[in-house]
Amino acid sequence: MLLDVEKITCDNCSDAIQKAIVAQDPTAQVTVNVAEQQVRVEGLLTQQQAIDALAAAGYPATNAAPHSGEGSDCCGGCS
Repeated sequence: MLLDVEKITCDNCSDAIQKAIVAQDPTAQVTVNVAEQQVRVEGLLTQQQAIDALAAAGYPATNAAPHSGEGSDCCGGCS
């Protein structure tokens, strides 16, 4: 799942976000993109569980808009 997290500003934020997710799912793979303020989570957590874990850590998150397909802003040129 891909989440938008508006309060990501530095590597310390990235570390805190990773710890918050892994505390809920030790098997989770977490990728934080500070520049895009996005977090990709792959693991056992539902989207809502990941959002709740991040909110509890002080990082409000929302579901990221899809890059392509229905509901996206993509022009389709990279598909």
